[in-house]
Amino acid sequence: MDPLISILKNWSFLGGGQVMSSLLGVIFTVAISRALGDVEFGRLYLALTLTSLVGVLCDFGLGQVIIRTVARDRALARSYFQRAAIVVGVFGTGLYLLLLVFVEALGFTSEIFSLVLILGLLMVVDAFSQILGALFLAHERMLVPAVSRVAGNAVGLVLVLPILLAGHATAAVGIVIVVAGCVRLLIQAVAVRRLPGLQLPTHAAPAWPVMLRAGVPFVVAQGLGLFVFKIDVVVLGRMSTEATVGWYAAASRVVDSFNFIPIVLTMATFPVLSRLWVEAPTEFQATARRTLHVLLAVTIPASVILFVLARDIVGFLFTLSSYGPAVPILRIQAMSLALIFIDYLLVCALMAIGRERVWIAIIGAACVLNPVLNWLLIPQAQTAYANGALGAALATLLTEMFILTCALRAIPRGTFTFESLWTAGRVAALGALLGVSLFGERALGVPWILAAAVGSIGYVAAAMRFGVLPPSAIAWARDAFLAGPRKIMQRRVSERATGKKATESAPGVEAA
Repeated sequence: MDPLISILKNWSFLGGGQVMSSLLGVIFTVAISRALGDVEFGRLYLALTLTSLVGVLCDFGLGQVIIRTVARDRALARSYFQRAAIVVGVFGTGLYLLLLVFVEALGFTSEIFSLVLILGLLMVVDAFSQILGALFLAHERMLVPAVSRVAGNAVGLVLVLPILLAGHATAAVGIVIVVAGCVRLLIQAVAVRRLPGLQLPTHAAPAWPVMLRAGVPFVVAQGLGLFVFKIDVVVLGRMSTEATVGWYAAASRVVDSFNFIPIVLTMATFPVLSRLWVEAPTEFQATARRTLHVLLAVTIPASVILFVLARDIVGFLFTLSSYGPAVPILRIQAMSLALIFIDYLLVCALMAIGRERVWIAIIGAACVLNPVLNWLLIPQAQTAYANGALGAALATLLTEMFILTCALRAIPRGTFTFESLWTAGRVAALGALLGVSLFGERALGVPWILAAAVGSIGYVAAAMRFGVLPPSAIAWARDAFLAGPRKIMQRRVSERATGKKATESAPGVEAA
């Protein structure tokens, strides 16, 4: 099977689940942001950021080790999982206690401390979910992780609505978020026993030093990466108001709802690229290149729609009266989104070929650059526009430009060619036309949701017409969404006809 088709199939499973999960997540965010207000919502977002900064270390990078190792030898699944579970239990508990000391030492308010006390449990639960999910990804079985995420978000939404209506405090919302994480973990734990790798004779357990050393580059890369992408919230919380954090949180949650696109694509891509790098390096380059082209075709319209329709989106979801300052923040983040999408794939490729240390060097430099930019730009934006979050958003955009430049230089030569540059240029031109279309439709009074739908359909048609997408991807999409349902209907008609003939010819039917 074409590796790109394998990636797209896995992406479709994960993507379908993530679309539902993101939709439920957006509804959840809108509900709590409106009910809590910008100040309380800012506190909740700050507490979630603090726990995520520490929580990324809980699995010690062993989730990625499991994916890469088990994708190559499934008989290692049980031994690696058992060792990883022990690490998460011990390491996660220690990090939870360290987090509480850290928050107290930084002098955050008692409200923030109480929220971290609750949400800190989520980082341990999520770490267990990650190593379970890694087993599914290594087997290229994407359905259970997708279903578990949808179910967890659905449970969270069902539980939080009556809590908000009853006027309970933000702490109750934090408890609901932890419960939703437990639901995700439970579903994966029940289903994981069916994986083929766990049924095979177990290889000798890896030596602890060997396994932990393999995880070090991943945990360092993950920790530094999250530091770069989340430290702006912490700096903003210390240098500006909680309401400003709330505006930044509103815009960030809109952008985050699109992050499932590169996340699930790289989750589906990582085991495939890891295998191809060992088995067929030339096929690795071709697959990485075509995957980038698919990602570019999806990235540009998402960024353009968010940029042009930012005011309509914020007003619809959060109300302009409370979250109006989030509009320019969202426009800057929309530009960052395109770079973030591409960076996800580049990092995935570096990890798949074992160049974690190169990525660590890149993200380490970004860890210095990003806080400095935030420290410089947040006060200036606060003084000039009474909105320090604009500075934080601009710092992220500049940091993503730096990461993209460095990551492209680190990818093996020949992976991305002039064909990729030509595809990027055509996609950018189509994106510009989409932007003009959206501006024109809004000027004519077309409702923004309808304008986005019409513009997206036109973009897809143009992308297919001008050959932006790889032919194999177009053929797969046509087969999956058009031929697939038709074949199912034809099979059902055939089965009914066969059943009817069998009944008519069966002995004794007429006598009965």
